[in-house]
Amino acid sequence: MKRTIKKLLLLLTIFSLLICGCNGKSNSDSKNKKTLRVGTNAEFAPFEYINDDGECDGFDIGLIKAILSEAGYDCEVVNMEFKSLIGSLTTGGIDVTIAGMTITDERKQSVDFSTPYYTATQCIIVPIGSDITSLDDLNGKKVAVQEGTTGDLIVTPSDTNEIITDKNTVVKQFKKASDATVELLNGGVDAVVIDSSPAKKIVAANESKLTCFNDTSEEEYAIAVAKGNSELLDAINKGLETVKENGTYDELVDKYINNESTTKTYEKTGNVFVDFINKCKFVFVDTNGYIRLLNGLWVTLYISFLAVILGVILGFIVAFMRLSKDRHGKNTVASVIAGIYIDIIRGTPAVVQLLIMYMVIFQSKLGTVAAVVTFGINSGAYVSEIIRAGITAVDKGQMEGGRSLGFSYFETMKYIIIPQAIKNILPALGNEFITLIKETAIVGYVAIADLTKASDFIISRTYETFLPLLAIAIIYYLIVKILTKCLAIFERRLRRSDIR
Repeated sequence: MKRTIKKLLLLLTIFSLLICGCNGKSNSDSKNKKTLRVGTNAEFAPFEYINDDGECDGFDIGLIKAILSEAGYDCEVVNMEFKSLIGSLTTGGIDVTIAGMTITDERKQSVDFSTPYYTATQCIIVPIGSDITSLDDLNGKKVAVQEGTTGDLIVTPSDTNEIITDKNTVVKQFKKASDATVELLNGGVDAVVIDSSPAKKIVAANESKLTCFNDTSEEEYAIAVAKGNSELLDAINKGLETVKENGTYDELVDKYINNESTTKTYEKTGNVFVDFINKCKFVFVDTNGYIRLLNGLWVTLYISFLAVILGVILGFIVAFMRLSKDRHGKNTVASVIAGIYIDIIRGTPAVVQLLIMYMVIFQSKLGTVAAVVTFGINSGAYVSEIIRAGITAVDKGQMEGGRSLGFSYFETMKYIIIPQAIKNILPALGNEFITLIKETAIVGYVAIADLTKASDFIISRTYETFLPLLAIAIIYYLIVKILTKCLAIFERRLRRSDIR
């Protein structure tokens, strides 16, 4: 058994090198290159969004690439939640932030801002025919905003808010502008407050249902860097000045902001069947949604598969650490450590573990590796208890019989106890693996484009919610169904020896 544990540790080492090698960059690739990690939130068209090729695009992305090119830097764009941008900047996870971020006194305490690059106002989006005509009219109403944005600050009642004074005002915070818009279209809120440029794009995509108007003062967007990084800030300011002088800035404005083209929609014929086919084509083909779903499926399976391997390896190691207590008749260092590990992992939500792993430990880098490690560690805690329960369920006489035949403790475990335990725990292990696959749906919190994130992409482009969500529900169901059938076949084969 000692050899088995050594083999498991060797496999764990190889596994770690594998995922790091698949996701990391070699030193030779990055040698002599000054690459800056640029944080953004690609849910804020036309400033930043995911294009049909699945890449970050928009006015801000084009602008920062041009600025950094003039300053002599390469650029790596990192997509993350808006509220995580400043935190990642201060911890060093990213070097620069550009995300339609308004200059405020509160933010100035944490980061340094560049020269403003765009002036905007807040817009109020309402259904056509709404009686809301000013910001004051939002008092006592239900309002949707994107979490952490200026719109969020404007409409949230507080002691310093002189306009929204009614404490009964309900503010619903969403992570994406598209989710806030869908809430408005579904009647869940009375209005959406968001920056003017994205508001115009949203209304253009829903011109038969929504309208918008301005009723706030002007605000300025700027690029943010870590506090005290004056060298980088000066380079960005000089680059911004250069792209404005050479015409690049105006070209980007014309391409992304002044472009009056509206989001595509599907043709309605009045025939229910034909309209449904047209809607499916619009949702999954016209936006390249099917490509996003296929890519998301691969990411989900990839993360799940590696996490399962890591979970099983950790599960066996931790299970034997726990069993050392039974063998010695008292607590051991190994059993105490294993107990603490299981207690912490089972006592905290997986999404919190994922955020800690990605934002704190990996500092917003190597998102896929962070996800695999998180789910592997999470699964290992549950798998270890399943394995331990299976081993302790085997009759004690089996151990005594093996020892009486001259087998050592570890040989008895390897050849007699564990084979019987696996038969008993296979259904529970199968359920754990299936649960793990479904739990990976939260990796979108760290901007990994899995299946669920793929549906978010489609919804943000089409404002259709039912079909994308139905599609990923069917895909998850089919994955689980196939795994269930495979596990049932495997279990039947293991039980054949019991029938003979």
